Amino acid sequence: MGRRWPALRPLTAPLLLLLLPRALPGAHCPEPCSCPPDGALRCPGPRAGLTLLSLTYLPIRLIPPQAFRGLNEVIKIEISQSDSLEKIEANAFDNLLNLSEILIQNTKNLVYIEPGAFRNLPRLKYLSICNTGIRKLPDVTKIFSSEFNFILEICDNLHITTIPGNAFQGMNNESITLKLYGNGFEEIQSHAFNGTTLISLELKENAHLEKMHNGAFRGATGPSILDISSTKLQALPSYGLESIQTLIATSSYSLKKLPSREKFTNLLDATLTYPSHCCAFRNLPTKEKPSFISE
Repeated sequence: MGRRWPALRPLTAPLLLLLLPRALPGAHCPEPCSCPPDGALRCPGPRAGLTLLSLTYLPIRLIPPQAFRGLNEVIKIEISQSDSLEKIEANAFDNLLNLSEILIQNTKNLVYIEPGAFRNLPRLKYLSICNTGIRKLPDVTKIFSSEFNFILEICDNLHITTIPGNAFQGMNNESITLKLYGNGFEEIQSHAFNGTTLISLELKENAHLEKMHNGAFRGATGPSILDISSTKLQALPSYGLESIQTLIATSSYSLKKLPSREKFTNLLDATLTYPSHCCAFRNLPTKEKPSFISE
């Protein structure tokens, strides 16, 4: 007759509980969502009166297609502080006609946002994707927003190295602000901003950014404000600078020389790194001279 091990049974259950994925303290899966540990988020509608959807500290692994289908009254969706989120699939944010804001922040294991994840969002005004693990600039070309001064914030994504051509075409048919700071950018390709009307372009604190293709602004209108502070850019493109009214280039130690003054036909104000940068503008008539500050 074999020996019995009664002591093992009470130890096994607590051990299994420890091994199961659980939501972090403070996690709350709001109605009407289901947030299975290590599973797919689903928030089906309709849900009358629901305008804000805050999803924080949740153990979900992916956001599937049509995850928010039917939530037609939702104005803002926030997804943050989720270390288990790895993937956002195509059509995840699709045809949400009143959605104004999307925030995806502090999801360091999010490595892939499929092309077409953001689709047909005509009232979207603000999209923020910050502090993630994604390797490529997210596809925003199918948003088709009609909102004036659309703001796209892509920040602190250290594994994105390139802004490709036509990266923002189709995102918005009005004026936009691009806040693209603190990423791993090394290169901005030709026609990167094609099809956009730029109010402001922030490229500051992209510490590895060395190259901006001479045709980066081809097909774009603007920007009026350009900030390249704390980058390693060695040169600005010679094409597309005529709309710039404010140029900010502090701590831009690799930028030894600026394009000729004729390229900056509308420049009013510049904050620059080296006093020598101002030399290009010394021969302008007094009424045309912009205001300069150097470090």
